[in-house]
Amino acid sequence: MTQQEISKLLDVPDRTLRDWKKHRQRLYQLLENIDYKEAKEKINGIDIHDTIEFSPSDYSYNLFWQTNKNSQQKVYSIIFNYLSTMQLQDIQQLCTQFGKTLVKSVLNDKYKKMYHKGYLSTNGMDIPLEGKYNQNHMYKRLTGMINDC
Repeated sequence: MTQQEISKLLDVPDRTLRDWKKHRQRLYQLLENIDYKEAKEKINGIDIHDTIEFSPSDYSYNLFWQTNKNSQQKVYSIIFNYLSTMQLQDIQQLCTQFGKTLVKSVLNDKYKKMYHKGYLSTNGMDIPLEGKYNQNHMYKRLTGMINDC
């Protein structure tokens, strides 16, 4: 596995992996030599491209309004949509269910895309976005919630 795959699958920060590479070389070499797909299957790991059974009762309200029952949803969609609520309970549930690293990667992707577009569109009104995505107040607030999980 690559360092990025190890980090994503095991929910281990890059800083920790760099430390392992220097000070726990045998452990790091073992992880490097394991096939990503095989490791994912063995630990029932989840990544953002997977489709899982979504249970609306786990969250404050159902953002997938098409059904009140369990449904099949993409992990990325679940995280993306529930980050928008900015509800602490929902953010904690995301971290518990998917891990901090995965939730942070979707948050980063979401804000990078918004800032690349240059504006936020809300009901016919475009709000221009200036500066860097990681300096945005809401981004910082969400990052803080995720870090506190």
